[in-house]
Amino acid sequence: MFNVLRKKIMIVTLVTIIIIGIIGKSYGGREKITFPERQVGSVITPVQKFLYMGSNFIYEIIQPLTKVWKLDKENERLREENRELKKKIIFLTLTRQEKKDLENLKKILNYTSEKGIDDYVACNVIAKDPGNWFTMFTIDAGSNKGITKNSVVLNGDGLVGLVYEVGQNWSKVISIMDNKSRVSFEVLSVDENNIGFINGKGKENLVGYLIDPQKNIDVGEEIITSGLGIYPRGILIGKVVDVIAKKDELLKTVIVKPAVNFKKIDRVLVIPKKIHSKRGLE
Repeated sequence: MFNVLRKKIMIVTLVTIIIIGIIGKSYGGREKITFPERQVGSVITPVQKFLYMGSNFIYEIIQPLTKVWKLDKENERLREENRELKKKIIFLTLTRQEKKDLENLKKILNYTSEKGIDDYVACNVIAKDPGNWFTMFTIDAGSNKGITKNSVVLNGDGLVGLVYEVGQNWSKVISIMDNKSRVSFEVLSVDENNIGFINGKGKENLVGYLIDPQKNIDVGEEIITSGLGIYPRGILIGKVVDVIAKKDELLKTVIVKPAVNFKKIDRVLVIPKKIHSKRGLE
């Protein structure tokens, strides 16, 4: 029995030695190489070293350039997205502006319909004098559309001013904000004799007074054109925001916020003088 076991151990040991030897041969190279192979290796090795170092050098140069190229492509993509977003913003802004313009036009048309005005000229503002306020500006219609000097100018919110100079296809408008402007007004109330005058100051509000010192006017009341002078009766001027009474002054000072936004006027309606001189806009 012992001899049989001993034989088996020897066989296992011998097989193990043979396997280890085979593994060593598979991982190892030849112990000796030929003379020509040594000569060729001596020549090729420096070349391989040079090519290897050169490839590493080129890689180190190209890799940053590749990253820059990738970043540039990404930046271009982001710039394109930014351009598209700007286009969308502009489109939405124009859409809102067009909607506002349509609402303003609708108010103008409703106003002219209510007042029985059928001979009017719709105009675009094409230029304005320097400054924050539209005190003087130019429109794109003139004598070719029947506009004359002193034609009344308004928009959907109320009184804008009047035409003071006319060309063939343009006209200049002076607004009620200008300090040379003077408008007769009446308070929109039961008392029809509550009349006064309002002047532009080139600032945010209009300043005026009541003719009759015994009459009262309250903050929040609206004023309209009275029909005295150039402007026909019934055009909204604005709302009273302050009334100042001083002991040393007979007349009360009235501060009025205009109904029209004089910081931005794009379109106006011009009523030729021959129309509004025949009748007031009652």
